[in-house]
Amino acid sequence: MLVSSCVQSNESLATPSPAISTLPAISVTPALSFTPLPTVSYTPIPTPAMIATLSIEDARVELLKMLADNGDCQLPCLWGIIPGKSSFQEAQAILAPLSGLSDSVYLNPPGPGSLSPRYTEGDLEIYTRIGFLTNPDNGITNRVGFIAEAHRPIKDGGYENVFDSKFFGDKVSAYILPRVLSEQGIPSSVMIATAGGPLTRGGTGGFAILLLYPDQGILINYTTQMYLIGNKVRGCPVNAHVEMELYPIGSSDSFFEMLRQTNWAVKFNYYKPLEEVTSLSIEEFYQTFRESTDKCIETPTNLWATPEP
Repeated sequence: MLVSSCVQSNESLATPSPAISTLPAISVTPALSFTPLPTVSYTPIPTPAMIATLSIEDARVELLKMLADNGDCQLPCLWGIIPGKSSFQEAQAILAPLSGLSDSVYLNPPGPGSLSPRYTEGDLEIYTRIGFLTNPDNGITNRVGFIAEAHRPIKDGGYENVFDSKFFGDKVSAYILPRVLSEQGIPSSVMIATAGGPLTRGGTGGFAILLLYPDQGILINYTTQMYLIGNKVRGCPVNAHVEMELYPIGSSDSFFEMLRQTNWAVKFNYYKPLEEVTSLSIEEFYQTFRESTDKCIETPTNLWATPEP
């Protein structure tokens, strides 16, 4: 088992497998049922129509600011929404102004809430999705989900994933791997998911790196293109797509129970501990990737199932 010190750019790597991962997509649909919040005052609950929506240009500027500085807060806070502290109305007030960039808006209390703002420049699109759930007893946000991906439109009206975009990495700088490691420290767990041969179906790049911080209430997953190099599978996390599940700080005792109420109950089955499938320890992983680098991770193909055609 080897770790690559690959310093070449992703563009110079061997031709990527046309294969795409079969990891299920994240869903922010709650596994719990919710009942309406009791009325606590006669003050009308604000709705998106009552919250000023930014112009498209101003919303684009605001979205890029959020992706660059995370709304000037630190995970598990996302864009100013703090799991365990922010109310539905506070989350609604943060997201509703960006409604003009989203083709789906669900921000009517008591929840769940979600928004999918997009930023397009040239032939590339940064697609984001943020969703949150609130406790039905007190209306306080108790879970936040987030995705950021780079897409390129294709002729049939769909899109293809782009995993080597410096443009994307620069724009979502608040969530790149070195930034998260430098802010959060050494993860309690690092896990890998990939395949031992060409992938022929699915929708992602085929190489995923999962970081778990139970004490901080953070799960963060990076997906990048898999490359078959001889008898190794290689993945380079620079400019990788980002997926997160965020919970209140100090919820380590219930962290995995909360994750089992999401799609991660299934997705964990695809992952294996970093130490078992590479030559890296978690400490070595942290030291290697906490600074900006184009180094890659390699894992033997024989440790992974080869997908059926």
